[in-house]
Amino acid sequence: MMLEQTSFTWSDVSPVPAKPLQNLTVEGLSARLAQMLASRDQAVIWKLACDFFRGLGFEHVLYGYSPDSRGQNLGAPEDFLLLSTMPKAIVTELVDRGYFRMSCTFQWAVENTGIASWSMTHEEAGLAGQIEVRQEGLDFFAEHGLINGCCIGFQKERTRGRAVMALIAPAVVSQDEVDKLLSDLHDVIFTVAAVAHRSLSILPYHPPGRRLSRRQREVLEWVADGKTSADIATIMGITVSTVEKHLRLARETLGVETTAHAISKAAYLNQVFVATPAEHGTMTTVSAWDA
Repeated sequence: MMLEQTSFTWSDVSPVPAKPLQNLTVEGLSARLAQMLASRDQAVIWKLACDFFRGLGFEHVLYGYSPDSRGQNLGAPEDFLLLSTMPKAIVTELVDRGYFRMSCTFQWAVENTGIASWSMTHEEAGLAGQIEVRQEGLDFFAEHGLINGCCIGFQKERTRGRAVMALIAPAVVSQDEVDKLLSDLHDVIFTVAAVAHRSLSILPYHPPGRRLSRRQREVLEWVADGKTSADIATIMGITVSTVEKHLRLARETLGVETTAHAISKAAYLNQVFVATPAEHGTMTTVSAWDA
């Protein structure tokens, strides 16, 4: 049977595996974190994070962010941002079939800050009897080597927006070995993951078909400042009817019925009141650690 594909935003930037980080220095780590925080290029931030975690021995990295989620209500799949080093087909099935919800560490990370080893039990996660575990999901995890690793949850900075990162170990690496690494480098691993999340989540986000034009952003920002359509027309040097047209198109683009909802949705998608890469330049230079 063919899977019904979700329309989430996808990026499969798959860096060449970095050499093992045999000499993890404060200076090197600081430089990497500084590059993530300074960059406004999603691909650059993602590559820096993936190369770091691959250098620690993880085979794959998966990052999921839903800007409209509230707790366990993750919002509409078409608004998900998914970044992964795994093939798109695998991640699509993971999302479409809802297999990710079978993971107690994923559920824990949605609500908590920190690292949850995949050795965590449902009881330890406080989710005993609350998660449906289906055999087809277990078979999926086994088939694709999603057995040993960890999930990472991040500090909630807004009432909306939740993200989880998963670090997946190669099949030849045991969970005990993963747990030893997590114990030895817990703070370093969490810090790199948190900085990557912070750097990615503040970028303007454009789900498919949800990108506002410059004029649409501008009129929404003026409305948010309390200006009337007549005020905005004067400020922008256009007619009132043109202002109303931009507002209507903004509502249609964002898939909402009211201008108030449009402003709210544009805000948590970081499409208003933010400096966009197009306006301030896009950083594309990467300092690789595999030199």
